[in-house]
Amino acid sequence: MDITLTNEEMSFIAVAENYIKTRIIDCLNDPHRLTFVVEKGKLGKAIGKNAKNLTQLQKIFKKDVKFVEFDDHKEQFIKNLFKPYELTNIEITNQGIQVEVKPSDKGKAIGKNGHNINSIRQIAKRHHEIEQLKVL
Repeated sequence: MDITLTNEEMSFIAVAENYIKTRIIDCLNDPHRLTFVVEKGKLGKAIGKNAKNLTQLQKIFKKDVKFVEFDDHKEQFIKNLFKPYELTNIEITNQGIQVEVKPSDKGKAIGKNGHNINSIRQIAKRHHEIEQLKVL
């Protein structure tokens, strides 16, 4: 995986790693949210007891913070990216990936003006070279 981080994203990672005491392997900084990808098995430690770390980092960065657990398996990583929304189906094809989300969660999973799905697509492409990701 070839990930290029900006200086700002590297500084966000440094601050967050110092606070959560676990390694962060990626950071996506968009206008509304910082998304950190943590090593497999480290999500609980990153979030902290009673979401203490998450809450504190949101105060420090003055924006929403999301942690995603990395996984080598493409399907599981996609599930992790969509959390807390439940996927009812994942179909991996040559053209890309199609996911189905519970109808009640579809709008939230996509986000206002496609904000959430665009972040998910960027991270999926960076870690698993997924060119297309559709929500059905």
